[in-house]
Amino acid sequence: MRSRIKSSLSRRLTGGFAVLIMILSAAHFTLLANSFQQYSRFSIDSGNTHLGNALKAQLERDTRLLSQALASQLDIPLYHLDLSEIGSQLAQIRRNRGLQHAYLFNAQGTLLHDGSETIPEFGLPLETLVPLTPGPEPRILWRDNQLHLLQPVSTAGHIAGYLALTVDFSDSLQRLAIYNEQLQTAAQAKEKQVLTRLVLVTLLLLLVTLWIVYRFCHHLFKPLQQLADKSLRYGDGDRSVCFDIAQRDEIGQLGRALEQMRRSLEQSHHQTNQLAYLDNLTQLPNRHWFQQSLDSLLDHAQQRKQRLGVLFIDLDHFKEVNDTAGHEMGDLLLFEAAARLRNLLLELELSAPDQDDVLLARLGGDEFVTLYPALGDDEQAAELARRIAEVLDEPFLIDGRYFRISSSIGITIYPDDGITSSEVLKHADIAMYAAKQSGRNQYAFFSPQMNQQLHQRIEVLQGVRTALEQGHFQLEYQPVLSLADGSIRGAEALLRWHHPERGLISPGLFIPTIEDSDLIGPVTEWVARQAVQDLLKLQQLKPGFVVSINISGAALHQNSTRDFLTELTHNEQVPDRSLSIELTETSMIRHLEDCRQTLEQWKAVGMSIWIDDFGTGYSSLSYLHQLPIDGLKIDRSFISELKPGSSNSLVATIMTLAESMNLLVVAEGIETQDQRDCLTRLGPCLGQGFGLYRPMSLEALQQLLEQDNEALAATAEPSADSAPARRRAGAEE
Repeated sequence: MRSRIKSSLSRRLTGGFAVLIMILSAAHFTLLANSFQQYSRFSIDSGNTHLGNALKAQLERDTRLLSQALASQLDIPLYHLDLSEIGSQLAQIRRNRGLQHAYLFNAQGTLLHDGSETIPEFGLPLETLVPLTPGPEPRILWRDNQLHLLQPVSTAGHIAGYLALTVDFSDSLQRLAIYNEQLQTAAQAKEKQVLTRLVLVTLLLLLVTLWIVYRFCHHLFKPLQQLADKSLRYGDGDRSVCFDIAQRDEIGQLGRALEQMRRSLEQSHHQTNQLAYLDNLTQLPNRHWFQQSLDSLLDHAQQRKQRLGVLFIDLDHFKEVNDTAGHEMGDLLLFEAAARLRNLLLELELSAPDQDDVLLARLGGDEFVTLYPALGDDEQAAELARRIAEVLDEPFLIDGRYFRISSSIGITIYPDDGITSSEVLKHADIAMYAAKQSGRNQYAFFSPQMNQQLHQRIEVLQGVRTALEQGHFQLEYQPVLSLADGSIRGAEALLRWHHPERGLISPGLFIPTIEDSDLIGPVTEWVARQAVQDLLKLQQLKPGFVVSINISGAALHQNSTRDFLTELTHNEQVPDRSLSIELTETSMIRHLEDCRQTLEQWKAVGMSIWIDDFGTGYSSLSYLHQLPIDGLKIDRSFISELKPGSSNSLVATIMTLAESMNLLVVAEGIETQDQRDCLTRLGPCLGQGFGLYRPMSLEALQQLLEQDNEALAATAEPSADSAPARRRAGAEE
């Protein structure tokens, strides 16, 4: 019987008020009832208010932390307008439960990306999507159960855009409302029971009734008061609060429910911290952690007058792995690369001062960074860079396939190359780009001249975008002749940039930059589209005329380029073998199997495949049997060595090899009549070079073909020597 009374609050109230039924008076009933109701409701309302405010404050802090971390990850992609990386970051954060929207706007307030594969609202102004106005500081707004936050994204001290998040916290607030309702229901039930029994005690003495009721209620509602006090402490930021109460009645159940909710909030807070400081893919610290660690180490180095090395690591050709093998395989390669770097630093015992943490972080994409504290001299940083390059140069065996990548590493030294964290990291990034521009798979120390080179690169990329939009690009064509009879068989399309202010810009100044950027796809598509349009015009003058375009290795391994050329050839009804694709040996060999599939698809729609600069690339010739090749273009370095009276065995060997495999041959870079005569004696061959024709506009090529047609019509059998001479004279006029 005693255990049943202790386990039920209602029974305890019944037993207590049964004892008081004979001593309570009617006068004290009203006062006691009102006092009890006010006390109970004040305790419940006070606890609910503080707990609700604490919950909202915690959710706001977590959302701010999440937005700051995401903004720091998006600053460089936004600076370079890398929409693929921006989309990857937003798509990853959109998978969080409760996140309704994740928008990235540019500095003018128009939508750049929302994390989806297709952006239905691209370009909409900020005010139509977000109920906040942009400013230099984060803006936050509650609407019902949704939290709207607008976070500026800064790059190099300037606002480059705005990140807008909308998070729905309906579940958390709904659980809090349920708990509040349970508390109010329990209190109301107790109030009814107390009032019922208070009616029976109104006849008892006032003083005795007050003293007994006070002592009884104080003891009875002490657990409820404890819950209210703990709610206030938790709202004030005391994370050591525990809501568990050693009771088995309804108040104890309510305490356990509140404790469960508190643990849930703490777990959510912990997960948010992990998302803010840890990279989900590699389990390495992320950019946010690295920035804080770098600031701390710079202070440490400044206090002790030490030097600090920063190594910025970028994986070479990683984009090709994603394009050819898929992003899932690319993620596995990133994970393996991170493990190799971590193991290397553990082996070298490079860690933070007074800690065992390895100073390695993934900044995003295929970029990593490591720190070298207490650096003695530059050679130590160079040796670490060499060791990193060695471990990343070893083949990666992933899911039964081997992948080869390398690394470009930029090195900066504090305080030689900068004194602030942003300055040091920026210069390390610049040094990495310099290493990549120098041929990849190497390291480079920062120098002030690199700043100018970076500005030149950015200026070129911006100019290329403008040239694509405003039509500053043009194609010139260098004719390809039959050396036997001098007839024009085709032409190679060459990209030219006529800048409105600087005039004609040398291809060597902008083509390498394009090939190493995300503009290679749009530029390749423009060249192919324009070349096909010109080809159809030229074939009206000379049926069977062939135009060739160059495809770089970066564009070759993009599925978008493969499919674009296929659809272009099919839609424009280009005659078979009229459009030739020129590729270098190195670009094809890097991913042979994927390259074979692409070339076979192009061959199926009637394109011809030629190897450009043959003899200067990959050393093995086995790929000639594995790939659907139509012809070889002998590199100009071999043609320049041709001399009358010499055996010219190397060029002769290439031509013999091509003849045995039924491949056509074009000799590039013919400059003199002697070179042409030597090639003519070696066998049937096509040729191009300044000694035959220089690159010319489409209009000039059309005039040349018209003159060629007139010459053929005037002379039934023109000599091989006189025909080219007449054509050259016409071109010069």
